[in-house]
Amino acid sequence: MKIDLSIVTVGYKSEDTIVPFLDSIQKNRDNISKEVIVVDNYPGDKGADRAQKHPLKPTVIRNTENIGFSKGINQGIKVCHGEYVLIINPDTRIVGSALKYLLDFARKTTQLGAVVPRLLNYDGSIQPSCSKFPTIWNAVRYSFFGCKNCFKKYNPGDKTTKVEVAVMAAFLIPKTVLDYVGGLDERYFLYYEDVEFCRRLHLHGLSVYYLPKAKVQHIHGASGNFVSHLKSPLLKSAKIYYGPVYSATLNLVLWIGHKWQVILRRKKFRD
Repeated sequence: MKIDLSIVTVGYKSEDTIVPFLDSIQKNRDNISKEVIVVDNYPGDKGADRAQKHPLKPTVIRNTENIGFSKGINQGIKVCHGEYVLIINPDTRIVGSALKYLLDFARKTTQLGAVVPRLLNYDGSIQPSCSKFPTIWNAVRYSFFGCKNCFKKYNPGDKTTKVEVAVMAAFLIPKTVLDYVGGLDERYFLYYEDVEFCRRLHLHGLSVYYLPKAKVQHIHGASGNFVSHLKSPLLKSAKIYYGPVYSATLNLVLWIGHKWQVILRRKKFRD
């Protein structure tokens, strides 16, 4: 049977979120033929067991250790049969006809690299989920020229639009694109894999679109809590993405920019 959509999720300490996530897929009456692949990176809880027992009967891949987000997603992609692949976090909930909206848009859009939905917090507010490429020039624009969307996540608005980078909490890609550009870069344990992949799409002339009428609820950072920034994979991933020289230069620009903003705020306060 032809499968329209492969839904791939990587679980880590997700025993409390995996069932509601799968429920939100099951109750969707969208007439889309789909398969669900759950890659479990945490054998220490019952996340994989709960996924295995779910009426959706997902394919469950159990890892004996946390191999990271990128490797986990690639594991799932390797066993996919769908025409399109939705990379999505297990701490999300599909809202309404989001899957149909994403799939319909992807099917009619040429030169598509990926399409992402609007992410919502659980109170219904919009979660900023897109960004510019994190370059030194964009850091300069952000720090010294007032371009607030140049170096932090933002909400692109209420119209369908092209974006440079979108987070991978929910990220639909044609399988042909994955076959063409490759899967996620496995050097990234967690973080920056979305930036790197969007950059690769851009270099291949493929666009990333933000489709706000498709909505997905997301508990931001539910599976990525770390004691401190220095103990987070974020720091290591940043160094891999930028390289040591570019990374040091970028950090210097951001540091100077922060000091400059402090000076401006003090001056404004005195005035």
